[in-house]
Amino acid sequence: MRTTCLGYNFMKVINLKPTRGISRENFIFRGLLEISVWDMGGQKQYLERYFSEKQRPIIFGDVDVAVFMVDATRNERFVRETFDKFLEAIIQYTPKLDKIYVLLNKIDLEESIEDDIFELLTENLDSEYRKKCAFTPVSVKEGSAQHRLIEILDFEIQKSTISIQKLAGIRAILDSLKSDTQANYLVFNRPDGLLISSTFGKFSLEPLEYIKFEIGTLDSNLYQIYQKIYQIENKTSISPLELSLIIYESEENYVLVKEISDKAVLMIITNNKENNMLNSIFDSFKSSKFKKLVNILSNTST
Repeated sequence: MRTTCLGYNFMKVINLKPTRGISRENFIFRGLLEISVWDMGGQKQYLERYFSEKQRPIIFGDVDVAVFMVDATRNERFVRETFDKFLEAIIQYTPKLDKIYVLLNKIDLEESIEDDIFELLTENLDSEYRKKCAFTPVSVKEGSAQHRLIEILDFEIQKSTISIQKLAGIRAILDSLKSDTQANYLVFNRPDGLLISSTFGKFSLEPLEYIKFEIGTLDSNLYQIYQKIYQIENKTSISPLELSLIIYESEENYVLVKEISDKAVLMIITNNKENNMLNSIFDSFKSSKFKKLVNILSNTST
């Protein structure tokens, strides 16, 4: 979840300690979907508590997405027993679920035996349970686990009326700004670096995923230089947040990257380099359309 929704790289999470009991965290995925994650630690001392008569309805009731992640290097009967209890509880207390996602993790390791793990989990599995389960071999280290999670959460976005309405509003504003300025617009969710919407339509560009856009940060050379100039001129101190726009130039066009809130980054790609091109874009930043865009992206409850 941290690499998917917070833009962390694998090295930043490799030393995370196993979850003790249940960890609860909230994330905003693609700037559209508010997620409340219950991460259940898989250590044996906690499992009895999860499946107790008192805790089962609380933990497994009213779930929107169920993900069971298993270590693909551990072929143990204990894993199957836990999986059976998980399926029984989640289907009993959240019968509305059409899919239960099963991720066989660590397939990047030489000792991975994902085929054996698949056999372990599916052998004599009830046919109704089997229909609900979607098995996927993945690797958090190599990024396939994150990509699978993105697919799962994108599917949830399509089922969420609030998310669809918000996305439609963002798209309408971007199309209108494109018409006004003759430039293309892309909006990225700042925490996870994932694309929210664009005037290019839907597309996937893997290198952009998990990249956090940081413009006026404290460790930025640009910020440090600007701060020094302010000190020389005896002006008040400045915040990194005041440096919110970078302009790149190619032979054919301009590329502008602008932080429009602490949650979103806007990228603008002009179609040409005509004299009034940048002026029209700067003027659009003062428009009611742009203010509405900032409001939508800043308000997670919209």
